[in-house]
Amino acid sequence: MDLPLSPLDRFAALGGVPAAPAADRDARETAYNLLSAAIGLHSALLHRASAAERDALEKEARRLLDREARLPFLDGAELRAVAEEFPELLRSLRGRHRFGPAPAAPKPLGGEELRAVFDRALRGRLTGAPREEPEALIFGGQPGSGKSTLQRALLPALAPGTVSYDGDDLMRLSPDYEAAMTADDRAASMTLPAQVGGLHPMALEHVREGRFDVLCSHPLGRADWAAAWTEGFREAGYRVGVAFVAADFAESSAAIEERYRRSRREQGFGRWMPPEHHDRFYAGVPNTAEFLETHRLADALYVVSRDGALLYAARLTPDGEWDKEPFARTALEAARTRR
Repeated sequence: MDLPLSPLDRFAALGGVPAAPAADRDARETAYNLLSAAIGLHSALLHRASAAERDALEKEARRLLDREARLPFLDGAELRAVAEEFPELLRSLRGRHRFGPAPAAPKPLGGEELRAVFDRALRGRLTGAPREEPEALIFGGQPGSGKSTLQRALLPALAPGTVSYDGDDLMRLSPDYEAAMTADDRAASMTLPAQVGGLHPMALEHVREGRFDVLCSHPLGRADWAAAWTEGFREAGYRVGVAFVAADFAESSAAIEERYRRSRREQGFGRWMPPEHHDRFYAGVPNTAEFLETHRLADALYVVSRDGALLYAARLTPDGEWDKEPFARTALEAARTRR
């Protein structure tokens, strides 16, 4: 089957996210955890490096970042290599280096620091093929719904030159990531994002100015957040699709707990999401779907299962009307309870 170049058209033609064996997704999750821990360690080392050490550390950090950026494309042998190699690498690095006490409130990175981190960690992975009519597909759903997993699984099925951006990946770029997460991962999960928060607008600006097709993910638990995402892309000349992941309350709650336990086992610490944040976003996502649909703030709306199967799709026609009776909220709420 000849697939369209457009991410939105291809997503619909594929029927959502291509299915992958559970073992494959599990192996990618392990590789992601291990690579993220190594990236975080090198973020800390670079911040503390002498001039003589910096070039070698910079080269190794870029190698790790490039490898992690290729994670969606790694085959089974490459995933096994990460699982075999990196636990010992992490033990060795942690055995040789001490990072001192973590600050209670990490200071936000300044402009020069942000530019250096962006150039090292984000510029390359967020540079794709410029398009005359670029498109953005944003996965939305409460924490634990599986957005990032679906994002990684879909990327290899899209046209070359499509880039992928997940704001959750910014935290590991903090120079205090290793120390703060080791000291108290629950507290650090709340404070570290603000330290590197300045990278987020830089990332979106780079993608939009380059007119690259892009996959993104965000909880979209508030309508104003969702509108800022979609309108920011549309104002830059993008067509925008939003795919809501229909995970029920118990599924996503359990997934957050499992992700935390697994990360602690594989990285030594885990990213924590307070239950009240999950609950608030879970309640807010259907409102967001209805808001985007009512105000036509996206060019396409989708509902997908936690496994990525396309359950609902609606697109705006050239005259600005939906191509079917709009019921994204109803479809999402029904799919959440489907067994």
